[in-house]
Amino acid sequence: MPRPSVPSNLVRPTLDTQFHIDYTWWSRSKRDLDLYLAQHLCAQHREELGENPDSQTRVEWIDPATGQVQDVDQLQYVLLTHCSLQAEYMTERTSLVDAVFRALLAAGNRPMTPRELAERTGRSADTILRTLSGDEVYRGLRIYVPET
Repeated sequence: MPRPSVPSNLVRPTLDTQFHIDYTWWSRSKRDLDLYLAQHLCAQHREELGENPDSQTRVEWIDPATGQVQDVDQLQYVLLTHCSLQAEYMTERTSLVDAVFRALLAAGNRPMTPRELAERTGRSADTILRTLSGDEVYRGLRIYVPET
């Protein structure tokens, strides 16, 4: 019989603990994910998509790292295939939380450890761990607990 997973609030995170964007957090918190995602668009797509990007149109995106097909909305597709590849997508002026969110977003929300996130963001793995493992959940960034 499989063991039930441990609730994420009972896990003591380490530098090897994986984190991800918990999209259910966004719906439960009644915050506008589309509005937040639009803030991560490059200048070209901000202009092209305007203030109300279409999040209703669904697109199949193939994760180049895993070959897995994911159903994403148009906004996420543009971020994955274009904006995240631009030099200004992540700079040293990008806040830590935004940088981690952008790194996960650019990887198709593949769970990553603070060590992996540090490589992608240029930030300290220890700082990432302390920020993400505190009591407050920032932008849905949470410990990844695989479904059993």
